[in-house]
Amino acid sequence: MRIALGVCAAIAGLALLPSSAGAQTAPPLRHVELSGGYGAATGAALGRQDANLRTATAGTPFRLFTTTSRMSAAPMLDLRAGIALTRRYGVEGHASYGHPEVRTSVSSDAEGAPDVTAVERLDEYLIDAGVVVRFDEWTFAGVSPFATVGGGYLRQLHEDLIAIEEGGVFFVGGGVKRAFVVRPHGWWRALGVRGDARLNVLSGGITIDDRTRRHVSVSGSLYIVF
Repeated sequence: MRIALGVCAAIAGLALLPSSAGAQTAPPLRHVELSGGYGAATGAALGRQDANLRTATAGTPFRLFTTTSRMSAAPMLDLRAGIALTRRYGVEGHASYGHPEVRTSVSSDAEGAPDVTAVERLDEYLIDAGVVVRFDEWTFAGVSPFATVGGGYLRQLHEDLIAIEEGGVFFVGGGVKRAFVVRPHGWWRALGVRGDARLNVLSGGITIDDRTRRHVSVSGSLYIVF
């Protein structure tokens, strides 16, 4: 987690460095932009459940114990591919991979047993797409802000691949870009850095109470335009 945040801070620092004169021109339209970087996602509550036994009194179960589950924060690999359709709007595909832990705490045991926590590591994949809106009129010191919104697919693999959980994601977010070099000709046209922050609303996947859950992700990336 600290490494991921350090990478994001380093990318932000690079964005403040002086750029070449060529970066005064915006990247060309309708060219593919690829980016890759590193980031981190916050944890999310997965729900709480009681283990109950039926009793002779209807509606009054006997509680054996209570479980509370939560997904931990974790670093992630972040990849993107997009294309600018106009100076304002573009579309972008995104994929990320993380390795979070699910921690399930067992407490309130009816026989007074001490609380215990079971830990399982997951492989988590997000694949989504969305619309990118650029705000070049708010560019300051070569740093241009943008906003994103979209949705996609969630896939979570339990430890040792004993089960697969699937769901969906809706996200809103934004970030900043800084082009270091923009070229009028050549097989690559622009090079720079970007920082992203997103609010992800997850449905399905691993959960106890079937509610949607939210977590925030941040990342820093290098990008190149072809």
